[in-house]
Amino acid sequence: MYFCIMIITSRNNPFIKRVVSLREKKFRREYGEYIIEGVKQVREAAQAGCDFVNVVVAESYAGEHFYPDKEQVVSDGVFAKLSEEPAPQGILAVLKLPDCPVEVPAKDAILLDGVADPGNLGTIIRSANAAGYSDIYLRDCADVFSPKCLRAAMSGVFFVRIHIGPDAEIFDALARIPKICADMKGENVFTFHAPEKFCLVIGNEANGVSKSVRSICDFTVKIPMRESCESLNAGISAAVLMYELRSDYYRSIELN
Repeated sequence: MYFCIMIITSRNNPFIKRVVSLREKKFRREYGEYIIEGVKQVREAAQAGCDFVNVVVAESYAGEHFYPDKEQVVSDGVFAKLSEEPAPQGILAVLKLPDCPVEVPAKDAILLDGVADPGNLGTIIRSANAAGYSDIYLRDCADVFSPKCLRAAMSGVFFVRIHIGPDAEIFDALARIPKICADMKGENVFTFHAPEKFCLVIGNEANGVSKSVRSICDFTVKIPMRESCESLNAGISAAVLMYELRSDYYRSIELN
């Protein structure tokens, strides 16, 4: 049952223009909103208790419905303008940007220092959620709420705590947590024994961890590689390190 019976058919409708504008960071900041798309992302955002502003569905959409009182139906042609997916599923949602205060981590954490590619950022968040890292600190990184990052994160952003703030706040929150820097001059991660609780530090794709962040790190580890390979993608490197550093935990539990 639709609570909103009006079907928007014009691409120039003010509501449509506002939703489209949320593809850009400046408008996400101005309106305090961002977009997610697809049944899985909308469903998991609802499960995570995200703050929904609108749910937009195509006229031909016949799938699950979420928050019918916030639903807006649009023509298929208009939805095609809104969608950035190669095969649109006919549903997207506008959510309120959450507050991302800097707080002390609850468990193992990750500090991302200058990760510039939104695809890498989203991949790391997805892996962090899977591997059990509850807190992610972002320092000079790509916009975590950009469509590209959210697609790569595969809903992971809904199930971790994102922390964004000035260096002083981030460094203070992590002051009592051992920090492990990822760098090719470090110790072999497969022979390294991680502290019981720690923060993994991943640097910029081209320049690595900055000097200011490196100076607060307690350990340095690397992933050993053949001489014919200079480096791994930041998202892949982060995933390998995340799981290896928590390998004792995963060996000790019965996975379903």
